[in-house]
Amino acid sequence: MTVIPDIIGLPLDKALEICKNLGYEVDIKITRPVKARQEGALRAVRFDKVSKYRGVVTVVFEDTGRGGG
Repeated sequence: MTVIPDIIGLPLDKALEICKNLGYEVDIKITRPVKARQEGALRAVRFDKVSKYRGVVTVVFEDTGRGGG
């Protein structure tokens, strides 16, 4: 049984390191709201396994200056 990487909320470099250590090759998908700026640290928000040792890591730009609601 292969282990799914637990990378949610981690900085991109740490998330990629964990994936590599588990034997995964990954593609990176960046997503953001329409009005968001492309600055700040990239954080992993999702891992999709697409084959036995391949996955897609979805990341977002961290926006610490804005609040929700």
